[in-house]
Amino acid sequence: MLSSCDGVYYRGVIPPKRSSDVDRFSSGLPVSELGRRVREGRQRRGLTLQGLADAAGVSRSMLSEIERGAKMPTVLVLDRVAGALGSSVAQLLDGHRSESAVVIRADDQRVEVEDGWTWRLLSPALPDRSTQVVRVVAPPNCDGPEFPAHAAGSREWLALEHGRLRITVGSEVVELEAGDAVSFVGDLVHRISNPGDDEAMYFLVIDYSAP
Repeated sequence: MLSSCDGVYYRGVIPPKRSSDVDRFSSGLPVSELGRRVREGRQRRGLTLQGLADAAGVSRSMLSEIERGAKMPTVLVLDRVAGALGSSVAQLLDGHRSESAVVIRADDQRVEVEDGWTWRLLSPALPDRSTQVVRVVAPPNCDGPEFPAHAAGSREWLALEHGRLRITVGSEVVELEAGDAVSFVGDLVHRISNPGDDEAMYFLVIDYSAP
């Protein structure tokens, strides 16, 4: 194992803004509305609170607080919940876009930086689409967290621009060098790590929808 970085990758969320004493994300979405979207998504899938908590790998109490709008979740937690719902972070946090060409300007992209990891969401929320595109910069000699299996049929694609990466999917381990790309199932427990002495940068596409 490399140095522990659990809770760093995908961690944090853009701080809430105060508007009439209501916690909101930078997009303007109230935390209570996020809770409603999570609850409705869970009910559509016929999941109990405990069932979704188990599928997302989060505690039942945390999920209950999110649904009640009482807790601002980290992006790590939100990504796990979205994956278990067959949704995406963008779909949970943003309004759906229906233009023929949807542009997300650099200043409008959701970006998180903490302890050397940088997470940038490049994909908008589109109706009936649960694909998520992310640009990630990973610090050297560092394990990312272990992600639980996403919804059945989920798949991920990764293209490494520079540095090294180690992808662990179930019991299989894949080593990547700059320029390599890989596609792997998202419905197994998986982890992305940087075993190199330099930072790595990669693009990750996640399709949470079953074929």
